[in-house]
Amino acid sequence: MSDILLSARDIRRDFSVSAGFGKRKRLVQAVRGVSLDVPRGGVLGIVGESGCGKSTLAKILLGLDDPTAGEVLFQGQPLSGMSRMTRAAHIQPIFQDPYLSLNPRKRVETIIGLPLRVAGIAEREIRQRVHEMMEMTGLPTRLAGVFPSQMSGGQRQRVAIARALISRPELVICDEPTSALDVSIQAQILNLLQELRQELGLTYVLISHNLAVVEHIATEVMVMNRGEVVEHRPTAALFAAPESAYTRMLLASVLTPEPGKGLPEISYDAA
Repeated sequence: MSDILLSARDIRRDFSVSAGFGKRKRLVQAVRGVSLDVPRGGVLGIVGESGCGKSTLAKILLGLDDPTAGEVLFQGQPLSGMSRMTRAAHIQPIFQDPYLSLNPRKRVETIIGLPLRVAGIAEREIRQRVHEMMEMTGLPTRLAGVFPSQMSGGQRQRVAIARALISRPELVICDEPTSALDVSIQAQILNLLQELRQELGLTYVLISHNLAVVEHIATEVMVMNRGEVVEHRPTAALFAAPESAYTRMLLASVLTPEPGKGLPEISYDAA
């Protein structure tokens, strides 16, 4: 069996958008010829400015959107040829905002157990597995009967993680999983994701604009700009000596708590 869990080959996604009343629609190329390989057990971090195509690519990798051109392969099989149930069994998302990604009218136990219920698992087993997953994600089981509005932001995101992992997928696509959380909570969620990756043998694709988050958790980093890949290298190598001028610009823009403690002076002349 190949060590490559997820592959994308020359993915392109175009959108036709209105240019104004009485004008012809214009073509926007959100993703331009992106190719990638995600090894089993690895963490691919995808970074770039807002609007660079990260989230559009994430939707395509999840099977929630079809590319204009190119192909996504999971374990060597075309993602487009899989049913929604099959895709959901292997690939799950963790979205950015736990305030919006959880149904406010459902109790925590119901939210986490929904993927199992859709798969036809017996209710007794669902309850047992939900409680096991709550403990695994650091949620007291006494919270099983509460609503999301009665929980903190960090607890909500743990519910979202538990829901994503309850069916034991192999690949998790995390779209800005900590950006809606307080800084003090972000590290806890990142550490939890790391622990679960080791414990459950997970593979992650992590979408983020936060370079500190990516450096902490990713094994490889892919930098996108205007829908294209400008650099794709192992994390340590990229942060130590970025090759692309755009990557160097991103790294130089990172704010540090202490003056003079950031990256050394960087020249932007090189391509």
